[in-house]
Amino acid sequence: MSEHAIPLSALTISAPAGAYRPSRRGEANRLRKGQSKKHRNHQPAFNEKTPRGMAARMVGALRGHDWKRNNDLIELRSIGYTPYSRMFDPSFTPKPMRSTPRSESREALTALSLVLAANSDYSPDSEYMFETLLPVEEIARRMGVLHVYENGRKSYDVLLKALRVMEQLDYVVVHRDKDADAGQYKPMRIFLTEKHFTSRGITLETVRQGLHKYRQWAIATGVAESMRERYERHQLKMARLGISLDNHHSLKNRLKKIKRWVVSPDLRSEKQRVVSDVETALNGHTPKFKRIRPDNARANLHRDTWRRYTAGGQLTMVTQMQLESALKTEFPTLLTTDSEKFYRMLLERAGVPLS
Repeated sequence: MSEHAIPLSALTISAPAGAYRPSRRGEANRLRKGQSKKHRNHQPAFNEKTPRGMAARMVGALRGHDWKRNNDLIELRSIGYTPYSRMFDPSFTPKPMRSTPRSESREALTALSLVLAANSDYSPDSEYMFETLLPVEEIARRMGVLHVYENGRKSYDVLLKALRVMEQLDYVVVHRDKDADAGQYKPMRIFLTEKHFTSRGITLETVRQGLHKYRQWAIATGVAESMRERYERHQLKMARLGISLDNHHSLKNRLKKIKRWVVSPDLRSEKQRVVSDVETALNGHTPKFKRIRPDNARANLHRDTWRRYTAGGQLTMVTQMQLESALKTEFPTLLTTDSEKFYRMLLERAGVPLS
């Protein structure tokens, strides 16, 4: 630049009122002259394979949902959306919108609902129900809306906006925190609410019966163990990232309310019976505990004792996962070669008296 050149900023400031002022959008349009403007980078769609069991039933029930007839969405649009960035701004006033959402919005809401339903935890034994066991970036990838720029930056605004709409509809509960790996503040844990199912015509009794049958099927086919390990890996990852719900009391109460709503009385009574058996065994009344156990279950004595002990709430979930993870690290093949010895060592490390 010569010494007599005038910078663009000076021209912009000194330009009279009404004169042309260069802008970033104007420059981008000038460079794009003669080319069609890109409407959007990706079209949301659910194309992954649906897992078996309860997830397949939920995905099937959500596929044919018509968002144009969703009363909750119509009511919300009559008031207007509130972005998360303006959620705590008292001066923000949402603007009413037309009742029918555009096709792009409907596609995003449908794809997000299906991905969440296909990858949620449906085990009644989990601490909280219907948690999506995927990071938000993987959810965006499975929706088909993960966009990677040339500089490597990843964007999934379509997912975040659709998730915020579902949060305002009370279809999901979102816990946001800072991701230590990415250094960003974003949704870290997502839970489906009971309204996510009842708003699509799925009754409470249908959900309860489905969960009960799903639990029986998982135990009979041996899937329950892999489900439990997957949930434990998710919990360990949250603990490593420092994501905890201990100080979020209203959130925990909301999640406990969802579980009380959805877990059938039969499952609650069954768990109460197991807890009573564990308490009886731990108090030294082992003969009574032995009479309750069937004869054909002797081969899995220590495994069943460990599961009853953990179900009784005698130790926290984090402690349980730490004990199991440490033992698997020391003896990687012990669980597959001699499972009874594996669970016996777990009981000894937890300080449980063995009969």
